[in-house]
Amino acid sequence: MSEIKAIIVDDEQHCIDALQTMLQKKCPEVTVLGGVNSVKEAKELIMEVQPDVVFLDVEMPHQNGFELLKMFDKITFDVIFTTAYEQYALKAIKFNALDYLLKPFSVKELQDAIQKCISRRNAAGNSAQPEMNTSPLEVFLQNMKTLHQTHKKIALPTINGLVFMPVQNIVRCESTGNYTRIFFTDKKNLMVSRPLKEFEELLTDVDFFRVHNSHLINLQQMQSYIQGEGGFALMSDGTQVEISRRRKADFLKKAMQF
Repeated sequence: MSEIKAIIVDDEQHCIDALQTMLQKKCPEVTVLGGVNSVKEAKELIMEVQPDVVFLDVEMPHQNGFELLKMFDKITFDVIFTTAYEQYALKAIKFNALDYLLKPFSVKELQDAIQKCISRRNAAGNSAQPEMNTSPLEVFLQNMKTLHQTHKKIALPTINGLVFMPVQNIVRCESTGNYTRIFFTDKKNLMVSRPLKEFEELLTDVDFFRVHNSHLINLQQMQSYIQGEGGFALMSDGTQVEISRRRKADFLKKAMQF
């Protein structure tokens, strides 16, 4: 296996030093070409050394790690996000199946992340300059941008590309194993290769509620509540979605806010 060229981007120098030491001692296949403390420096270093992987801190002053990625028309390096914050950004990272290390992370977690990079490089033919499949990263950046806007949209990956759908047009999401079927206000639906749990993590902050193991609903699209042991939510598309008994109290508390 050829060496993996890496750089570290983190506003805290002690984090750079600690990660570099861990890589040197425990991941000999990785060569660290530098560590920088800002987005501006990171862009310059990436252009200069053309790394295979960038360890990228999420939260930094002035410009965060995502701003760095937006500066590149084409991302030809792997990205492993590092963050100490269990916030929306981490939810979006998880949703798009991107690599991340939650500080403080263990040697094994670091080694596992490196092994994923190696597997991707091998799958791409183990070329000297492997080109990353940017689709998950593009979805991620789009969701990071639009889910904070007034007219929120979500980018949904499909076999034909990306579908950009206003969040308010989603009525409900239904689990089908490792896939999720999404139902829209125009009566259409779409199957997406993401489990329902990941939609729950991404959309809970924008008025969605997991009412059942198999169902996530848009509370803005709920017309009424039908009483019962758990009860049912009558949605705008005419469907009645079962509410589990153990989720009923939390659901009613949340629904009363609308």
